[in-house]
Amino acid sequence: MKKTDSQSKQKPRGTMRGKGHKDPRRFEWPLLVFPALFLATLAILHVVNRSIQEESPPPATREHPHPAGSGVTDSLVRSAGEFARHLPASSALPDGAGNRTLHNGGAAGNSGQASSVVGKGRYAVNLSQLEGPARIVALLCIAVEEEDHLGLKQRLAELVAMGDEAVAPLSRLLAQEQSEASLWAATALARIGTLHATGALLDRLTQTGEGSYKERLCKRISEIGNHDSWSLLLEIALQSNDAAVVRAAGAALSGMADAPVLNEIIARYDAASTELEIERLAQFVRQIRSPQASESLLSLAGPVTSPPQDSLQEAAIAALARVGDARCVSHLLQRLEASPPGESAQMFHTITQIDSPEAHAALLYAAAGNKEVSAEYGRTAAIYALKNYPEEQTVALLERIIAQEQNEKVLTAAARTLEEIRRGQYVLAANVESLQRSEERLPLPPLVK
Repeated sequence: MKKTDSQSKQKPRGTMRGKGHKDPRRFEWPLLVFPALFLATLAILHVVNRSIQEESPPPATREHPHPAGSGVTDSLVRSAGEFARHLPASSALPDGAGNRTLHNGGAAGNSGQASSVVGKGRYAVNLSQLEGPARIVALLCIAVEEEDHLGLKQRLAELVAMGDEAVAPLSRLLAQEQSEASLWAATALARIGTLHATGALLDRLTQTGEGSYKERLCKRISEIGNHDSWSLLLEIALQSNDAAVVRAAGAALSGMADAPVLNEIIARYDAASTELEIERLAQFVRQIRSPQASESLLSLAGPVTSPPQDSLQEAAIAALARVGDARCVSHLLQRLEASPPGESAQMFHTITQIDSPEAHAALLYAAAGNKEVSAEYGRTAAIYALKNYPEEQTVALLERIIAQEQNEKVLTAAARTLEEIRRGQYVLAANVESLQRSEERLPLPPLVK
């Protein structure tokens, strides 16, 4: 027993039990701590990563990939709206998938802020989590859902006033869904119309598959009126292989064209190397309807006695009919009178297609007869063009011509035009609105004797 005690004293706790072996009782606690810390770290990283993924908006998917050869268009559009495609999570909007939405009384962690919840269904949102343009876009969605027209009008005005600051959240809404709310977001972007806003709209249009939604989106883009974006619209319209993009961008250009735009188109036409580019540039000119382009179009069209030399001049003459101010109408009538026999049919048809409000007075005077027009050409063409103005002054003049005119061609034209107007169920307005407009009616010109 003593020997055993003596031996035990010679081997204190923690001494080596043999070569290469340690007493496990001394290192047991530290070995458990480090794995526990490691597992806790992994758990924290997992939670943080999942939170980031939930906060970040889902990436826009390509429903309609670009056709081959449209890489330049992609680059141009993205360069104009790049910041709108990479948006911070702090401006996230309700997207119908649970992100920042509150259902059944509120989301986790927001129960103390329930009084800030507005909207319902997919657009229910806690406004305390949003600020600036993201907040206004959320309220826009709610106004659309609730059919609050006054609220919708107010939110649109606020977003347009913000300009580029509002592009990011509007672009996110546009990318997340195809709905009435996203179309109103497109309307806001079109009214802003800056390079960033236009780039975001065109980018979204190229990613949208064919269908009614794409057509409605095209209509919004065609209404862009901010002159700052014309260079981007022209570049995209020339290089895109998407017919909808070309059509929408060209329509927007037609409403904002002026001398700088037309000068650039002329320069590109002269330098064009492909038939496609030549055709598109001529078509852009043909579609112009902006009064600011009147002077440049008259210059491009050339003297009334000279026939058009190329497709660009032909397009300029057609555009004069779309602009339709007094000078444009006068030029077209003079050109018709100067046309050689057998070559006047196209000019005659061009004049009969005039329908701009600015042209009404000039056409009335031409139909009544003046020194610029003859009965067989200009006067008759102006009478046929009046079918596009089914108004009281038009009907009164046509009835007067039918009652007093002796020239057979003029009489026939007036009778046919009046019949077409009446066949279109035109009814003389005898209501309050008509009476309110009576003072603004154009005075009827005297008939030529």
